[in-house]
Amino acid sequence: MLALTEQFNSISKQYDEQRKYLIPCLNDFYKSCLPIIDSLPPNSKVLDMGAGTGLFSQYIYLHKNEFQFTLTDISLDMLAVAKQRFAGLDNFEFDTYDFTEGPVTQKYDLIISALAIHHLEDEEKETLYQYAFDALNEGGIFINADQVQGRSSWFDDFYKSNWKETVIHSGLEQDAIDRAFERIKLDKFGKLETQLLMLEKAGFYATDCIYKSNNFAVMAALKK
Repeated sequence: MLALTEQFNSISKQYDEQRKYLIPCLNDFYKSCLPIIDSLPPNSKVLDMGAGTGLFSQYIYLHKNEFQFTLTDISLDMLAVAKQRFAGLDNFEFDTYDFTEGPVTQKYDLIISALAIHHLEDEEKETLYQYAFDALNEGGIFINADQVQGRSSWFDDFYKSNWKETVIHSGLEQDAIDRAFERIKLDKFGKLETQLLMLEKAGFYATDCIYKSNNFAVMAALKK
């Protein structure tokens, strides 16, 4: 994880500004889960795993500002940006957490993650999904907004080449494009269907992909 931490530390201050260039479906990608979390009670506890600068938590907060948030990441620099984002709000906590090192020790009503779990191998993804299930209260919800493999090699190649072409012509500065293309070499996209099965195996009684645009996908899983 050291190389990954260094990569994200180096771009922490530019991270949010670059999102609109690197995620063509930005708003739909982050907002698709909002109707599902409406079922959660007020003052629900939220864990953001691999929170980065807190962008996903911001979307959730703007929809449900009474929730209690804990943001975790392996990058101190990214968390520093998140702290600035939510400065003055008393319903936010921050902690360093490498989700490959062990289970979550507290209980939550909603666990979210965005563009983080794809850094793990499939075996590690499966372990993390079990951690998420175990850390949720009854009635809890897990949301993973991430990038996934295409169902076949043709679609996988198409999605990746289409994304690169979109980024190249997005207006993003060349240095930022080069850095993004370098970072993606560290990614380990998993198949969507495989991950939904992992979530079911972990114990979630209902799972589905609630949004998909090329290789950007949002998975939701419900705990009884």
